[in-house]
Amino acid sequence: MTVVCAGGCGPIEYLNQVGYKAAGAVAAAKRAQADRYAPFEYTAAEEYLHKAREEAGYSQYETSIQYGRQAEEMANRARAIAITATTTSPSPAAANPATAPAPVESGPPSSSLPEGVDNEVPGQSSKKPVAPTKAPVRSPKKRPGTE
Repeated sequence: MTVVCAGGCGPIEYLNQVGYKAAGAVAAAKRAQADRYAPFEYTAAEEYLHKAREEAGYSQYETSIQYGRQAEEMANRARAIAITATTTSPSPAAANPATAPAPVESGPPSSSLPEGVDNEVPGQSSKKPVAPTKAPVRSPKKRPGTE
């Protein structure tokens, strides 16, 4: 016995593709931190999913299913990139040395500096601050023929 879907299969396939597969893939990508490591792919997946749901709201189920497939594909790609990025770099600080904390030096200050060179911590001066000087005020130049 064969069941024929006339007008009712679109919503069922939509639920399967968009509601389960695409939404699940986007959620898995989010858990893998794809929004951080693969922002382009992850954002595309979210937007395709949003568009798929919008099209279903207009009963355009075929178009919605196509957007759902694109959302699933981009989410899977984003998740793969994120997993690769997190397994290859041990920590975000190691991946970007500019954001890593600077090493802390300990111990007494070095006395091997030449004579006359201060051994002070930057920003902590024992000297009195000097008041800023004001620049001379100039009068604006007038154009010839205007008064």
